[in-house]
Amino acid sequence: MSVTEKRLYLGKDDRRKQLLQAASSLVEQHGWSALSMSSLAESTGVSRQLIYQHFPNLEALLSATSWAIFVDTMEGTRDAIMKHPTDLKAAIMAAELVTLDMPVGRSDALWQLVAGMDLGMPELESIRVGIRDVIIGLWVPPIIKQKGLDEENAKSLVWMMIMAFWATRNMIRDKVVSREVGLKQFHIVIEALL
Repeated sequence: MSVTEKRLYLGKDDRRKQLLQAASSLVEQHGWSALSMSSLAESTGVSRQLIYQHFPNLEALLSATSWAIFVDTMEGTRDAIMKHPTDLKAAIMAAELVTLDMPVGRSDALWQLVAGMDLGMPELESIRVGIRDVIIGLWVPPIIKQKGLDEENAKSLVWMMIMAFWATRNMIRDKVVSREVGLKQFHIVIEALL
């Protein structure tokens, strides 16, 4: 932006949304380590001071960005569970499509958070644990209800299913298996787990 160009004025909420979209885009294109106050300011053509007005520190920026990346998956998973309250397999099949159908960069960023790999930022560890707890919290009640497990065993089963899903998703992404074959194999694993 040149000195003579004026930055478009946006209200506080709209500016924050714009910044979160840009932060999400940075992460989706370059990974979590690419996101900083400076890189966000540079990519949006605003000052670092403006970034700090919306996010007081890097951890706040990372937290808001991770939530922005995760919220669609969380809502889609919650909706899948609500639409299939008595059929775990149907709920799982509906929920898997939420993540499989999202853009690759977004699902890669989410995978890094879920698995805690390639993060390179200690600030993301508590965020990762929080996201894991939200995912587990969505699935544990229907697992307990339908399978009669105690909470500890339900949590363990949920995390096994989540890791099996992400392994499948990565094999499909890397073209090791077709989507059809990957999902078929994932459903076999789910059948065995349930």
